[in-house]
Amino acid sequence: MDPREVQLHAAGRALNAAVEAIQTAPPTANLAPLEAAFRDAKAEYERCRDNAEIAGVAAAAKRFVPTPVRGGVFASGDLPHGFNPTEQAFGSREAFKGVTAGFRAVITLPSRRALTIPSHPALVDQSVPAFADYPRGFADTLIQAPTEGSVTFLRRGVRTNAAAQWATGDKAESSYTWTEATAPLTWIAHHTPISKTEASDWDQLDAIVRNEMMIGLAQAKSVAALVGTNAAGIVGVTNTAGVQPYTANTVADADGNTDNVYDSIRRMATKVFLVSGFRPTHVAMSPQVKEKLDLLKGEDGHYLAITVGDRVWNLVIVEDTGLTTVDGGATHYGAIVYANIGATWYTKETDNVEIGLVDDQFINNAYTLLAEGRNALAVKYPDAFCYCEDAIPEVADPS
Repeated sequence: MDPREVQLHAAGRALNAAVEAIQTAPPTANLAPLEAAFRDAKAEYERCRDNAEIAGVAAAAKRFVPTPVRGGVFASGDLPHGFNPTEQAFGSREAFKGVTAGFRAVITLPSRRALTIPSHPALVDQSVPAFADYPRGFADTLIQAPTEGSVTFLRRGVRTNAAAQWATGDKAESSYTWTEATAPLTWIAHHTPISKTEASDWDQLDAIVRNEMMIGLAQAKSVAALVGTNAAGIVGVTNTAGVQPYTANTVADADGNTDNVYDSIRRMATKVFLVSGFRPTHVAMSPQVKEKLDLLKGEDGHYLAITVGDRVWNLVIVEDTGLTTVDGGATHYGAIVYANIGATWYTKETDNVEIGLVDDQFINNAYTLLAEGRNALAVKYPDAFCYCEDAIPEVADPS
């Protein structure tokens, strides 16, 4: 065996070990050093692979050495950069033989600590641009759980925590109101016509599935989880009784000052903690609110740069178009501060893609590509959410 092939095998084993270290790390572990070790191992593997390919000895090694999905690892708590629903559904580019009517594949979102490892290296066409990573919206940040049917659960209402020290007499009595509720299952789906040419080309399918179908499905799920009004399906958090409202303080104080969006987020976090008892973990906001936050300036005109690593007040920022809403001709740019334990996003049918024929597609060399999943939303602690419908005033169209 050529020495360069031996080095490639060794680098591949080291890379697998780095991946396994991240996958098996306990939930409370500091992933930073493990991620650094992964990046170093990945760089060494790619160096060895390039040397072997230049020498013409890599072909024999390909069936032994797995390649990590392009992009490496997100920071702790996020999805892997390289998650590719197209590859999971249709296999690797080099092994792809096209799809026909009747094809169906389930797409399983990897765990936030997992790294997806293809069974063999992919041959990457450098002329094809990199596609968008799988987005994380509001629904993705909630507690995730499987289900076999509609979910019946208890929703907490008014709570009075009277816990106190006790020596003699009657012990303190707390009061918690619980109401039985049901979270019905509903399909979230969309479809698009595609040509036979697109169905036989891996890169075309990659563009359609990853950049359009799966992103569109994820956005629709978050819209449903945020502002859904389907009583027979998903009623969004903002339309659930018991969610705490917040109105941005636009009345000037004695010094002529009003709250900006940064102030509002902090005040909303306080409401969540005081009323629900849960420490807030996230803040979801419309893109326009995020823009306003990023562009805040001090009195001398310098940018405040108050978000660090996509966090504000130590809350994870989730940018979601579902919080830009229109009501009676008025556009609202909302924000919601929440503890993600407050609701559970249930899944029965995992997201999947399916190819079929409708109408006269058979004689027109065309198919229909369908993407769908079946979900339910249970808002168990409504007061763990604080919603401000107008986090910023209505803004002009940037176009």
